[in-house]
Amino acid sequence: MKAEEYLKELMEIKSGNVSAFSKYVNVPYTTIRSILERGVENAKVQNVIDICKGLGIAPESLVNFEDSIISKTSKTMIQLDELRQQKTYRFAENQLSEQNGKAIRSGRSTAAGAPIDGDYQDAQEEIVVRSEVPRGADEVVTIAGDSMEPLLKQGSQAFVHYQPTPDTDGQIVIVSIKGDGVTCKRIYREDGKIRLASINEKYEDMVFPAEDVRIIGKVIISQKK
Repeated sequence: MKAEEYLKELMEIKSGNVSAFSKYVNVPYTTIRSILERGVENAKVQNVIDICKGLGIAPESLVNFEDSIISKTSKTMIQLDELRQQKTYRFAENQLSEQNGKAIRSGRSTAAGAPIDGDYQDAQEEIVVRSEVPRGADEVVTIAGDSMEPLLKQGSQAFVHYQPTPDTDGQIVIVSIKGDGVTCKRIYREDGKIRLASINEKYEDMVFPAEDVRIIGKVIISQKK
């Protein structure tokens, strides 16, 4: 398929016919007909840009064009409404991130036991690329301690989504405790206080004034099938 045939097909998909498309992009019908008949390479650059913008494709996609998966995708995308186009684009971005890896904060540890020094942990932070990163993850941390076993084993890594409040009581979160440090626990809010509970039954709950506990984020628990 030639580039001109490709353009004409996209115009018809977009607007029904070339005449209607010319009105949509405010490019004279005779100009578009000339481009389709004489070839894209003979057209004014601005006209090509306006046409491609109206179709939602990049002008460079017309260079060395061939009937490929890119052209098929363009034909499908152009038939979607704007909201579905955005959803499809985000899905494609996520696929690319999974393929190429995603940059994410790493290097810090969080206690699953007694809190650990948050200032020291901040100094250990670095940016790494991981091939598999759950949606919404902002950081991957190492679990130090066994108070959240068997769900979060000592030495394992957990993904964290930054948010200042838990979604529900009992959610597993990473918190910074004033004067103590950083830890990973289930969180409960009770009468102006915060209760932090372990999963491992050998650890007792810890209770602090609410103003002494800062929630860093929630732990993303993967749902394995």
